[in-house]
This record gives sequence, structure tokens and C-alpha cells, in this order.
Amino acid sequence: YGMTETAPVVSVNPFQNIQVGTIGIPVPSTLCKVIGDDGQEVPLGERGELCVKGPQVMKGYWQRQEATDEILDADGWLKTGDIAIIQEDGYMRIVDRKKDMILVSGFNVYPNELEDVLATLPGVLQCAAIGIPDEKS
Repeated sequence: YGMTETAPVVSVNPFQNIQVGTIGIPVPSTLCKVIGDDGQEVPLGERGELCVKGPQVMKGYWQRQEATDEILDADGWLKTGDIAIIQEDGYMRIVDRKKDMILVSGFNVYPNELEDVLATLPGVLQCAAIGIPDEKS
């Protein structure tokens, strides 16, 4: 797993211990944490935004300080925009994208969670959840 801002890698699945469906464990000298909407780190096994810190993380966007301030905090943690879970064994799973979140009556709703539940219903072969603007919510 990686992104342009982490030039290019954050985590790998070790060849001897691959866990399908995960993005593996952080590479050496890389720290990962998951934070809640309040910016505080959440316990292992809980979902939140994946944040990364390490020597490969960019220092900022070229001549775009406002964009840099949105994605990097003062301590050098990069907010990836990915919603993830860090398991007890340190392996990480991406479960959604923060940009895909739908705000419904003050609650954060992730389409992926809805789709997972709907897909278990009898007769549902495929499904997709999308947000539609509503003045009342």
C-alpha cells in the first residue's frame, strides 16, 4: 500500500505471512495510526482515518500551503483519506474512503458499510449506496 505522498510505500504483506484482504504491516521506520473524527487515535480494531508518519512521507505540496495544511499535521502525520482498521496483529485493512462518506442528519455514513449489509439480504446480487442531497437532512 502506498500513495504519491508516501513516495511510494507505507506497508507490505510479508511473503511468508500474507493476509488476503489487508494492506499488510508498515515497512521499517514507518508509523501508522487510525484516528476518529475528533482527531484522536482510536483503539485497535476500530475504524477511522489512516495516518502515516515516516521518512518517506512528503514535506508538503509544492507552493500549496493550504493543501499541505489539510493533509499534514504539525507532528508530520499524513492523513491518507482512507478509512482503515488496524488489527491486533498489526495488519491493516482499508474499508472505505473518507471522501465517500455521506453526512445524514449529523451522522457519518459510509456507503461501503451499507453495501455490506444490503449484500447479505436474500435476492440481492449487487448493490451500491450513493448520497442524494436532501434539504431535510
